[in-house]
Amino acid sequence: MNNLSWRHHYIPEFYLKGFTNTKGKFKIFDVERQSFIKAGKDFSTESYFFEKDGNTIYTEKGADDFIETKFFSRSDDRVAKLFNRIRNVVPNTRFGLSDDDMPELQFFVSAFYWRIPTNYDQIKHLLKTKEIHEFGLLLKSRLNGETVRDKEIENKLKQDHNFFKALKNILPYITYTRLFDCKTPLTIQTFPEQLPALCSDNPIIFDASIFPDIYFDDFIFPLTNKLVLIRGNKINNLMNTIKIDIDLILLKQAKKYVSCTDQRYIKSLIKYYDDNYKSVQELKTSVFNRLIGK
Repeated sequence: MNNLSWRHHYIPEFYLKGFTNTKGKFKIFDVERQSFIKAGKDFSTESYFFEKDGNTIYTEKGADDFIETKFFSRSDDRVAKLFNRIRNVVPNTRFGLSDDDMPELQFFVSAFYWRIPTNYDQIKHLLKTKEIHEFGLLLKSRLNGETVRDKEIENKLKQDHNFFKALKNILPYITYTRLFDCKTPLTIQTFPEQLPALCSDNPIIFDASIFPDIYFDDFIFPLTNKLVLIRGNKINNLMNTIKIDIDLILLKQAKKYVSCTDQRYIKSLIKYYDDNYKSVQELKTSVFNRLIGK
């Protein structure tokens, strides 16, 4: 039991490595305090964007980290290979992706969405408004294996924090079939490398501000510092400076932390926002209107 993992990343390390400097590190900006941690010290990817024992299950038998080690870690290892291909090829080869890879990439986005703390309130909302069977789950009797429908037991289960942790992992599998009805294509857009690398603890961008539909709504999702995945029917030809606006959204919608390779960039983004926008929603709508054709 002493070998249990405890540093459970809600932003996977393989993803964070796409937003580091040449030494594989970044600085951490504390959104609540509006300052860089330790005066802009460089940190490794393992140092932030995790919850201590975030996926550890506690029962009368003790603690178990199987959700982290058998589910999240395994799926992350699989998708990490996909990201390695994306990073190491040129744009005119479709970034090394086949038609079979695109569903895998889309599934990663949906799984990513449910595991970040920003969206925990949405999971809590689902627990309050849906029955157990609506999650595709059934309670079975230990005695005869028959299905059990008991409101008291179901409510107790939904209030168990262990169930909440498990639900973060299984929600993408439960809800993924909704994507089969979405016909909006995915596009990878390339941006220049000259800008500092920036990553947020809430990196999936939707135009909708509350409870967006991860399976149907258009979105913008940075894959690396220079590659952005976009779901939209038509991607407009735009100046590369829109990457600044995307980074600004990532900064403004972050819950707790933003990583960046240059302290000056954050300061510039804050000034740019104050000079040009009255609200985050105005900023987001502006970017979607310019980037994604209707």
